[in-house]
Amino acid sequence: MESLLKHKSLNEIAYEIIRDKILKGEFEPGSRIREDLLAEAISMSRTPVREAINRLIADGLIISRVRKGLYLVQPTSPEIDDYIDIRCALEKLAIEKCIKKINEEQKTKLRANLQQFRAAIDRGDFEACNALDADFHMTIAQIANNGKLIALLRDLSAFFQLARRTEKREHPKEKNEQTFREHSLIFEAIMAGDTEAACNAIMANIETMRRNLHADSVKTSSTGRPNSLIA
Repeated sequence: MESLLKHKSLNEIAYEIIRDKILKGEFEPGSRIREDLLAEAISMSRTPVREAINRLIADGLIISRVRKGLYLVQPTSPEIDDYIDIRCALEKLAIEKCIKKINEEQKTKLRANLQQFRAAIDRGDFEACNALDADFHMTIAQIANNGKLIALLRDLSAFFQLARRTEKREHPKEKNEQTFREHSLIFEAIMAGDTEAACNAIMANIETMRRNLHADSVKTSSTGRPNSLIA
């Protein structure tokens, strides 16, 4: 903590700690958030925690309900469609720019991601699979080299990491195998410089995610999940 304080503000540290806990699945989607208990849990004062919560609201990971308090987001079907429609447009743009700009070093980086993904599936490390899934898409955006595009996709990535954490609890190996196959098709099209095939492949990948998230959303609305207090 001391070394972090030399370079980052308390607000930034609180934000990163809480965001990391959310994306690692330490809190259930839909759980209530109490600022005082969260501050106690991460051993910080309420002021930086409050600022961190405000940033997480802006990120779309926490929602504020009038006269009810703060809750970790639990995506609904309409929200899933809204976010995915935006992501489709951004990912298509990223692919188009990526194919025009990619160099050999960047091709090697994408290939390494796929190799690591394959290894993570084989050893049953589905936490690593989730991280590598997000990293594959962000690497394409970084190769596209458009700062605004990268920032928008990074914000969306946090929402989808949270949403997919619950979706991939059932049949994680099969779902990650499907993701690996789809990423492989995207990679092959990028290597071939085939923009149309790459766009089609990444749209298919996102549509698979849409179907799975909708199925999970329906299941959640019918069975519910515990609204455990974040502390």
